[in-house]
Amino acid sequence: MATVAQAINREQAEDRIKRFDVHQIVQHAGLMVSFILLVLTGLPLKFSNLGISQWWVGIWGGLEVTRATHSFAAWMMAAVCLYHAGYLIYTILVLKRPFPVKIVPGLQDVFQVIEEIAYYLGIRKQKPLVDRFNWKEKFDYWAIFWGMPVMFISGFILMYPVFITSFLPGSVVPTALVAHSDEAMLALVWIVLVHVFFNHFTPSHFPINTSIFTGKVDREKYREEHALEYERMFNAGKPETEVKP
Repeated sequence: MATVAQAINREQAEDRIKRFDVHQIVQHAGLMVSFILLVLTGLPLKFSNLGISQWWVGIWGGLEVTRATHSFAAWMMAAVCLYHAGYLIYTILVLKRPFPVKIVPGLQDVFQVIEEIAYYLGIRKQKPLVDRFNWKEKFDYWAIFWGMPVMFISGFILMYPVFITSFLPGSVVPTALVAHSDEAMLALVWIVLVHVFFNHFTPSHFPINTSIFTGKVDREKYREEHALEYERMFNAGKPETEVKP
């Protein structure tokens, strides 16, 4: 009986390919949790004049608790970003693994966008072949970091206004408030309408894409969505059931 169970487990393992390692899973989890906390505590602070915001602040335990939780989530996100930077440096320079560099956009992504649009318009018969990351994943990745400096700098100013205004003019505080508030709304809209939609609500993934939580993708789905990398992984008749990022 045990032999049969082991055989089934091996067969199932061969049908799944490892796409994310434990560090990537932890980083995503930390970013997701900190982002959700920032949204849940930041929106009622931004729209504090609304009755529902005042009710929600009361649920959290008051204004001070809401602000403290918001600050904690901000430091948590900052820690995740530092973790990610260290992970990239170690992976590229020490382990010599090429996969992080493939997230950098290139000319091939422009062609991929054009080919994908042509496919959806019926001009092209098949989708463009994709390597480890498609153009949407690259855009999604870099979109997060475009706003990070704005969020961190403005958030730090709002967190320590007395310290900051000891060497900068007082006008920097309301400026930081506007920048922080508007960038936060932009990030929320992007995550909900773009990131969540393309990663979870598309027909091939609905109702949820579990790969970032398990680290693994079904083999056939990997062949379909990342054909170029799949060919490298299984070339010369030497299959590798795991990508080793």
